[in-house]
Amino acid sequence: MGPRLRIIAINDVYSLENLPRLRTLVAHHTATQPADRTLVTLAGDFVAPSVLSGLDAGRGMVDCLNAVGVTHVVFGNHEDDIATTELHGRVHELNAVCLATNLPGFDARMPQSDVVEVGGSGKRAVKVGLVGVVMTDPTIYRRAAFGGTPLLPANESAIVEAERLIDQEHCASVIPLTHQTLTEDRALAQGKRRPPFPVIVAGHEHEVVLERFEGTWIVKAGSDALHAAVIDVVWPEDAASDGEADVPTVSVRIDDVSHYSEDSSLRAKVNGHLAKVRDLENATLVLLPPGEVLSSIGTRVRQTSLGTLLANRIRDALGADVCVINGGGVRGSREYRGHLTYGDLKAEVPFDNELVVVPLPGRVLFEAVRGSRVNAPNESGGFLQVDGGVTVTPNDLITHIGGEPFDLNGTYRVALVRNLLTGLDRIEALARFGREHPDRVPPEGCGREVKLVLVEAFAKELWQHLGSFSSIDTNADGSISQPELAAAVARINKKPPSNVTSGLILQTLDTNKDGVISSEEAEHARLPHKPTP
Repeated sequence: MGPRLRIIAINDVYSLENLPRLRTLVAHHTATQPADRTLVTLAGDFVAPSVLSGLDAGRGMVDCLNAVGVTHVVFGNHEDDIATTELHGRVHELNAVCLATNLPGFDARMPQSDVVEVGGSGKRAVKVGLVGVVMTDPTIYRRAAFGGTPLLPANESAIVEAERLIDQEHCASVIPLTHQTLTEDRALAQGKRRPPFPVIVAGHEHEVVLERFEGTWIVKAGSDALHAAVIDVVWPEDAASDGEADVPTVSVRIDDVSHYSEDSSLRAKVNGHLAKVRDLENATLVLLPPGEVLSSIGTRVRQTSLGTLLANRIRDALGADVCVINGGGVRGSREYRGHLTYGDLKAEVPFDNELVVVPLPGRVLFEAVRGSRVNAPNESGGFLQVDGGVTVTPNDLITHIGGEPFDLNGTYRVALVRNLLTGLDRIEALARFGREHPDRVPPEGCGREVKLVLVEAFAKELWQHLGSFSSIDTNADGSISQPELAAAVARINKKPPSNVTSGLILQTLDTNKDGVISSEEAEHARLPHKPTP
């Protein structure tokens, strides 16, 4: 057999939970029928988004990926969710080559490509080039991507660098790591270059993808390391003749990590990092005045006070005109007095639904709200909860938005769960709009997970209740530290100081990530609407 490269590939990892089993899987495939060289790759989306990354900016994930033995990564679009300074820090902490073929200049530690040698010691040796690209669609990003570093065209950059690796570095083959849509990966597979890419190790889609397109395998392992792709690339024993392509054979299988036992040392490490999230369970997110009751009972048949609150906060956090939430996505069916905790929020919104903002014609919004409620008092998961700025008559007709008369012919920026536009809960007006205007449906993966949006929004709301900047800044040094925040939270909570709630507020407001809240950051965090349940 000629030189053999094994790639153990994962992508889109937001949870630490499966990494202890993944470490055992990696050890198994490294030792069993070993290849001449084994790489462990991650094709984007790993430091964010998750509740943990909202608390530690991806430190826990990078620590655990180092323990797994990841060798090569490429950024995903959600790496841009954390502050740029923090992202530089994670790159420096990661014991892997972070490829930046179409993101030159972001960080000196990130090369445009890498070359590994496969074989040798009595058999033929080949050089294999690795390139890595991240998607460039500006609608995917919430701001100027990666601190404003120019993003070059992904596929063109991959092909140009691949040609350089073949011509100048004398690589036998080049393998791209990509974080982009399957359509874009197929375009890369059929792009003009010689020799063809044997395999594209890809991410962004959260489902398993295993297909051969134009002679190139496109492999995506699915999200959260539930599975790993094990890819063997084998070159002939003898080099190709001059002018002939040195084409390897490729075999791929998808392995389920549940078949492997957990690595105990990594489980301990994971548990240590997740302690921050467990501590968050009892952290207060919403303070309710005495006598006030917040209810999610009946979200499938009527507007509820919790439905209004959640829609208010999502609207404000995403800068929308309107927010609508499908009642089936609010599941707690409970009443709350005194406060709402993070644990309560998890019970109420258990699904990892993706929120987006879409310009919708007034008539579509009108028909969606009315149509979603037509079955009441019979329950329907599609019953749309609306924010407090939307006035709806007893027969479910919108009359005003934000205090202004509703315009059927106008356009409103509506925050909603993306999948409502693809048929979730069968709200026909929204599904029809999605079918008729697919170009207006934001690409999958460009939105934000509902709990993460709400946690940040509630952290900003809590900030409004803490008092003036000077009353929190007890040492009068012009900035607010976490101990000062913890003391302020304890005063309004009437509980001992906690680093959990205060840490959440600090993480949300401290935009330049220097460990304190400046007066400018405090001013920037003011809510655009008065906090009302």
